[in-house]
Amino acid sequence: MKTAGPLKSVAKSENSDFRVWLQQQFTDRCKRNPRYSLRAFAQLLQMDASSVSQIFSGKRKASTRVITAVCNTLGATSFQQDSFIKRSKAKFKSGQLPPDSRSYELLSEDSFKVISDWYHFAILELLNVDGFQGKASWCARALSITTVEAQVALERLERLSLIRKEGKGWIRTGKLVTNFTPGMTSAAHKHLQRQILQMALDAIDNVNPEEKDITCMTMAIDVEKIPEARKVIAKFRRDLSAFLEDGVQSRVYQLAVQLYPVSKKMESQNEN
Repeated sequence: MKTAGPLKSVAKSENSDFRVWLQQQFTDRCKRNPRYSLRAFAQLLQMDASSVSQIFSGKRKASTRVITAVCNTLGATSFQQDSFIKRSKAKFKSGQLPPDSRSYELLSEDSFKVISDWYHFAILELLNVDGFQGKASWCARALSITTVEAQVALERLERLSLIRKEGKGWIRTGKLVTNFTPGMTSAAHKHLQRQILQMALDAIDNVNPEEKDITCMTMAIDVEKIPEARKVIAKFRRDLSAFLEDGVQSRVYQLAVQLYPVSKKMESQNEN
């Protein structure tokens, strides 16, 4: 069969992918015991549930130490362990997650309208912060919003299947979402962009210098390169996100990148 080769390659790739293998280990346990939870799985691995959830979703890479400890706990073969470590080192030399593990799902316009206020996305990231408490009041204090806003936001995120209840708290479902569509300038997008820019303006006066980096560059450019520049910026955002999320996550940050013209289009004139 012509498909034998590709199928074999896919199977080999999945067998050497620690994230996929770990997900399967958890799924197998859930099949045997429908009441088995992510929290119980994390306790077995001597890890916190948020860290395991982040590995599942591809938001955090597993270190060699974590891979080794987990493999020993779950009884992986030495060949599997070596494959996981080899693939991890090969893929993460630059501190980046492999593209297939950070695939982003585009939110529908209707869904995005519901959560276009900035704090919805901030709450999604708060779930990854060490010490997170799944209470609206805790989220409200962390983000300086009202408890009502936090409670409604949690309920909206749950309705969109971006988070789910786990015991008395919340965990992410593993979806990585984006609201970015090239050329899209809907009212909801503009609403979020205004909020983000206003928060950046507030940070100029109210955030300590060592906690921020607000800089700009002014340059004369070839405007024909703008479409490619947007791709470079998108890759930079995701690469930087992967780099900064690899470690102890203790606070939620927001990155805003703006590229816009400050001069008008002028007709060139040749003097004779």
